[in-house]
Amino acid sequence: MPNTETWGIVGLGWLGARLSTHLQGQGQRTWGTHRHDFDFRSASLPDTFCDVIFLNTPPLTDLSPRNFCAKIHSTTANRIIFISSTSVFAMNCGLVTEGSTPAPDTASAYWLLEVETQLRKNFGERLAVIRPGGLIGGERHPAKHLAGKVDISGGNEKVNLIHREDLIQIITKVPIGTPMVHAVANYHPSKDTYYVEWADKLGLVKPQFKDSVFAQREIHSTVVSSFYNDWKCPRLDFI
Repeated sequence: MPNTETWGIVGLGWLGARLSTHLQGQGQRTWGTHRHDFDFRSASLPDTFCDVIFLNTPPLTDLSPRNFCAKIHSTTANRIIFISSTSVFAMNCGLVTEGSTPAPDTASAYWLLEVETQLRKNFGERLAVIRPGGLIGGERHPAKHLAGKVDISGGNEKVNLIHREDLIQIITKVPIGTPMVHAVANYHPSKDTYYVEWADKLGLVKPQFKDSVFAQREIHSTVVSSFYNDWKCPRLDFI
């Protein structure tokens, strides 16, 4: 990052608030919006100077992607970073990289993919789209949600996760002109193995899985290693 930048963080939630704290610790300036005091459905992006706009909202499927993107069309920021999701690859199987063709199968995933496309039209090389896998960290872990459940489909499928601290490093280090980044740790045990181990670690009732007939999917990145290699949690073994 340059010596000092101003970041506008749209979405000061679990990820955005931690990102803001990290940036301030690095000597950067930040401002941000919370869901309770700013709503894209009824307002436009605040008219506040920033070098970087960080867009981190949940899929607003009741607002068209075109109308969502129109809210920020006039920004003069040098960079726009949009947090999408690997869910745009719902129907893809096998090895999936930034060059793979998305295949969304939910309204939220379709919305994210359309927003990616519209933002690219609006901002060109100023835009970086980051597609994280499932997020862990700060006491958040899917094993807590799965504890005690039975007959969970997909036990043989592979996990595609990333720790919040690694995602923040990728967000802050992604070079200008990098259009697309998959943010997923290069560690892909089966869901059955990984989540049962974590249930043991957390003292929870072990979830019970059944195998899926679908081919296994692994999300990889062909670009992250060009700017980020010092992973904080490469084996997804702490939160």
